[in-house]
Amino acid sequence: MARQIISSLLRLSVLLATLAAWVPLHAQRVEDTLPRTHIVPAFGIRAGTPQKASVALGVLLGEDWQKNGREHSRNVALFAEPGIAGGRASLAYVEHGYGTFGSGYALAGTVLRTWEDPWTVKPNLTYVGGEVILWPIVFVGPRIGLLRAINTSRDRRWLVTFDLGIGL
Repeated sequence: MARQIISSLLRLSVLLATLAAWVPLHAQRVEDTLPRTHIVPAFGIRAGTPQKASVALGVLLGEDWQKNGREHSRNVALFAEPGIAGGRASLAYVEHGYGTFGSGYALAGTVLRTWEDPWTVKPNLTYVGGEVILWPIVFVGPRIGLLRAINTSRDRRWLVTFDLGIGL
């Protein structure tokens, strides 16, 4: 009789262990979602060349969805960025995921106008070009750009920009 009770308890233990292992696996399965459209304000604070320090304000339009348990997004941002020694306006494609702890990147077309006393270039010049913004974690990271002067005949027509900041 004791043998039957032990055998029954072992079978019950195996059954409960199997169910316990199956329930978390089933609960972790994330369903795919339909894209959700959003329009949200966008902002950033940056320090670097040539603007010295700047604040970006704009709007982010896009959509988010989940597929195979991962967050996905497609966004476009339009923002203006006045600074101490210059200002810029940019239109950017933004790829980010909240599920990746605020990491992502943006590719931007930019117009930059310098004034006052900018770092590395002369004031009152206008540049156009492209930039890459990287957010390794929590929307904090560098921005690197390659811009060309459009209103000068001098030898130095190209400008490499670099700054660090949070947000756009």
